[in-house]
Amino acid sequence: MKRLLCSLLCLLCTRVCWVKGQQVQQSPVSLVLQQGETAELQCSFSTGLNSMQWFYQSPGGSLVSLFYNPSGTKKSGRLTSTTVTKERRSSLHISSSQTTDSGTYFCAPLGGTTGYNLVFGTGTRLLVNPNVTDPEPAVYQLKDPQSDNITLCLFTDFDSQTNVSQSASSEAFVSGNTVMDMKAMDSKSNGAIAWSNQTSFSCKDAFKKNASHPTSDVPCDAKLVEKSFETDMNLNFQNLSVMGLRILLLKVAGFNLLMTLRLWSS
Repeated sequence: MKRLLCSLLCLLCTRVCWVKGQQVQQSPVSLVLQQGETAELQCSFSTGLNSMQWFYQSPGGSLVSLFYNPSGTKKSGRLTSTTVTKERRSSLHISSSQTTDSGTYFCAPLGGTTGYNLVFGTGTRLLVNPNVTDPEPAVYQLKDPQSDNITLCLFTDFDSQTNVSQSASSEAFVSGNTVMDMKAMDSKSNGAIAWSNQTSFSCKDAFKKNASHPTSDVPCDAKLVEKSFETDMNLNFQNLSVMGLRILLLKVAGFNLLMTLRLWSS
């Protein structure tokens, strides 16, 4: 019994020491691209392996397996994984990068005598900025309908090189750059929001650089936005009438089809 316990402890120690001894390095640590550019992520490992895996993790999401590649080259859509076991390296190629590719990429070699020792690299953080054509930065103020105080400032249509947090005043709380997919215009834009609990808060002070501001004649307040989304009772009634006629037509067509089939069968 003691021999068996000793053997198990030695085996466990060997496996743990092997995992600790395995060195996995990824480069670059971080990478920033413009939409459409190509990314090349590298991974190197210190000892032999049975296979290589690549994982992707979206911001705030869980790990997603991209490739299980013992050796050679594998392709999936815009992604290509190449593993060279003799040179102890692997690469992940991303062509025509999209904003949805942003996240962290991990390589994880499988090694050891049993092949179940999965060792993760430190990861490569990828950020893909959208291509904003002819950017026209603008700041819109969003007001409370029951108060004259400005509650929010919306900064839109700025280029990807603009660092909104650095352009904002110290009194404002500013969100990070967010990519907005404007499907109606088949384009993408950058957006950010600023807010403050100061009564003297102004949108012009929130974003001081590279921005134009709406005129006071056309304020973008909650009242104006809300009115554009009011329910039209006449339009709703017409939609219900059309739906009723369609249902009636389907019933008539079904009844005619049923009667025709019964006549044929008789």
